Amino acid sequence: MDAFEDFLDDARRFGSGPTDLKAAVWRALRVHTQIQRGRVREAGLTALVDAARDLALPYDSAEALLHAIARRARHLLSMDMAYIATDDEPGYVRVRAADGHTSGLSVGLRLPADDGTTAGAAPFATSDLLADEGVALHPAFEEMVRVEGLHAMIAVPLACGDRSTAPRGRLYVASRKVHYFTADERSLVGSLGILAGTHLETTRLRLAAAARATELEARLAQSTATADGFREHCDLQASLLDLLAAEGDLRALAAKAAESLGGRVTVYSATGDPLATAGDGADDHLEAPALDTPTTEPAPLGGGRWVVPLCSAKDQVGALVLTVPGDLGPAARRRLRLFARVAGLLVRRDQLAAGHDGGVRDRLLDDALDDERLVPRLLAERARRIGLDLSRPYLMVVARPESRIQLRANAWGSAYARRMGGLRSTRNGHLIMLLPGDDAGAAARDVAAAMAADLGTPISAGAAGPLTGADSVQPGYREAIRCLDAVTALGVEGGAASVRELGFVGALVSADQDVAGFIQAAIGPVLEYDRERFTDLVPTLQAYFDAGGSPTYAAERLHVHTNTVTRRLDRIKELLGPDWQKPAQALEIQLALRLLRIRDTLSTDLPAVG
Repeated sequence: MDAFEDFLDDARRFGSGPTDLKAAVWRALRVHTQIQRGRVREAGLTALVDAARDLALPYDSAEALLHAIARRARHLLSMDMAYIATDDEPGYVRVRAADGHTSGLSVGLRLPADDGTTAGAAPFATSDLLADEGVALHPAFEEMVRVEGLHAMIAVPLACGDRSTAPRGRLYVASRKVHYFTADERSLVGSLGILAGTHLETTRLRLAAAARATELEARLAQSTATADGFREHCDLQASLLDLLAAEGDLRALAAKAAESLGGRVTVYSATGDPLATAGDGADDHLEAPALDTPTTEPAPLGGGRWVVPLCSAKDQVGALVLTVPGDLGPAARRRLRLFARVAGLLVRRDQLAAGHDGGVRDRLLDDALDDERLVPRLLAERARRIGLDLSRPYLMVVARPESRIQLRANAWGSAYARRMGGLRSTRNGHLIMLLPGDDAGAAARDVAAAMAADLGTPISAGAAGPLTGADSVQPGYREAIRCLDAVTALGVEGGAASVRELGFVGALVSADQDVAGFIQAAIGPVLEYDRERFTDLVPTLQAYFDAGGSPTYAAERLHVHTNTVTRRLDRIKELLGPDWQKPAQALEIQLALRLLRIRDTLSTDLPAVG
């Protein structure tokens, strides 16, 4: 101002008149105004550069950057309040940051995007917001303006400078007094909006890249851990293969498992006898039924104990039990399963070395039951090679153990069949044994009792026989199945019976109700004799029972001599046994004759084909 007064003094001294003085004053005023505007613009640009430097700092979150933008915007124009709203959801904006506010109504305020102050991407300015009739405020926004006491307001979009990119929000700067915004102020705030939008987008991309990098690092760590676990598992497999190749024993395996899993490891036989133990911990001897598990995966037994069955083909040859504090993770369970598989191989190897291999014998019965086209002569020859003579009487015994003990029952059956000099097979959940002998009922009862004692649970059994010849294997198996079905249908848990004990009851209550099988069992030898020799033993039997057991009346019915009937009855006695006239067997024979007559009648009543 002193320089301006000096200018006026010089103008008075050297001026030629009032007109010249007045022109000089106006020129001086214009120069002064330009200088002042330049200073303001320079100060604004300096503040804008400082804001750019401040906003360029690496913020930890978008919220921190938004608060920094609001603070810089308020100080840039020396206003009372600034806030930022972003379009976080379609059709709406939400106030994310504020500076200079005196109430809690601003931050978090949700407004429609088509409000008069927030629509479009163009700058908006008003000297008095509440008095401006061209602005329709949302009720919530109007309440915030009244509570904060706001009047003048300017709003600019937060854009990146790229016209193809839509603004992500708006920057609002307000004063609690009426204020007319100049073009320089509008331009300055608009530049800050572009600058803030650019930094917001940059920060968003940087934070997204950082999050992606963190995610990739986590995946890399997980992949590294997986690779390390896979490498460890491969090393364990290699060491176990070395143990097998070096003919290691179960004790060495148990010691390696205990060291790897950090607990006590015990290997059991199929009957529950401990074979090898290693590691620290309490004694974990278990009863044989506790070793049963419905799967081949590690199963918890409680008390920190885990059991895995040792399987070889269809048999359970034992079990491996681990006692360890705490739970087992997936990796530890995989290692435990691997140890169990190798332990099963070692147990099987020891059985082979001790001469307890029943694989060849079992496969013979498998083939005999599976292949109906197997020539009986070849089957008999194969049986002879393993020391089994099928021309001598033998029995078929079938049991149905529960699924949870199926593997142990199969192993038990192999041992029992070897001990008895017979064969063993499995199919459809049944344990099937071909055993030497001539008393099917006694064999069924012996098998049921032995299985219940050794496996700890009652198991029903059915038997057929005595049988002779290789061609009787499959019929005998079907007959034993019928007996087992009858025992099951009668609801006798752990029961055992043969065709002789069940008689016609077996045909009535068995699952398939095989009438033809019952007829064959009751009078089959008589039917075959008539078929081969063209005799009339079956009609003689029918006439005999129809006549109340009198050979004389039977002869009259047949129109033959009484001696003829007597000779035929003697032949029937040879075919059916000496007890064929006793009540039990006689009832079965009469039922078979009645069924045979009904079947023949139905067959003759059928219309001719073609």
